[in-house]
Amino acid sequence: MVGAFTVLLLACFFQGSFGICFKKYQPFSWEAFWTLFSIIGVLLIPHIWAFIEVPNYMSYILNTPIDKIFFGALMGFFWGISSIAYSKAIDMIGVSLVTGINLGLSLLLGSFVPMFILGTFPSTKALIMLILSMAVLMGGVLVLSKAGFMKNDSDEENDEAAAEDSAPKKNSKFMVGFLLALASGAGSAAINIGASAANYPVQLAIDSGVSPVSASLLSWVIVFAGGFIANFIYAVIVLVKNKTYTDYKKPGAGKAYLKVLVTSFVWFAALAVYGKATHLLGDLGPIVGWVGFNGLALIIANMWGFRDGEWKGFPKAQRIAVIGNAIIVISLVFVALANSL
Repeated sequence: MVGAFTVLLLACFFQGSFGICFKKYQPFSWEAFWTLFSIIGVLLIPHIWAFIEVPNYMSYILNTPIDKIFFGALMGFFWGISSIAYSKAIDMIGVSLVTGINLGLSLLLGSFVPMFILGTFPSTKALIMLILSMAVLMGGVLVLSKAGFMKNDSDEENDEAAAEDSAPKKNSKFMVGFLLALASGAGSAAINIGASAANYPVQLAIDSGVSPVSASLLSWVIVFAGGFIANFIYAVIVLVKNKTYTDYKKPGAGKAYLKVLVTSFVWFAALAVYGKATHLLGDLGPIVGWVGFNGLALIIANMWGFRDGEWKGFPKAQRIAVIGNAIIVISLVFVALANSL
């Protein structure tokens, strides 16, 4: 079990770190960056990773009933829409707050829906402990959200002192970012739901002798086929509309290309390693693992946000954010207890 949580911790590090990669990708515009990320991260890397670890990986997918492929890809499509909202929200209100809102909402759906999809229900004691952990976790997310509003209010006061007419624009940007974060959280749960629904090829591979830890990669190939469609089409439409395809030839574009590669790897590594952790955790892996995965990732994302200076100059809000993170740590203790019952 220690090994399973170690793998989960690695997944959390990747999950909590990729958000910071979505910042500072100049000279690319958002759409130039996102078009390449869709191709490399969402489409190609899941296939490449599955090809490396699972011999003849496509044979298992081709032998999967079309209805299971469709539902898994549909969940991926919904996630694709939410990921666009997520990236735009980060630009508006920062990694720390967006990640807190996003992961908190995704936990509510992403933990409990797989119970019904997989037909795997914990014991009464474990279920009570899991619900308690999620309640505490949501409390931590609310505290983080409060810190975000405090930071925004303080920022507005500074703006008003400098130029009163700029404050409404600042407030409007914050609210748009906040709403996008809410939307992204609702869609993020679709990843875990889709992966649970696309478990058929995983089981086929396991029955053929493939390690369950490696076979878990197959569900992501299906889910992100749908995710690629949503992300790529939207990004290309914006790219053509704004004629920002010229960004690919701008001076300094080499660093932006490297940023795309790093972001793509870190982003998918989070989910690939998480998929391995769910199998190592046992029958309740997709349920208990999702709570721990999101909770720890949230703390790591906030650490990156602190390091990047998102809370600089807002000491009161930062203290509240630290309290929020402490509450989340407490909730993870309950998660570990739930998995042991």
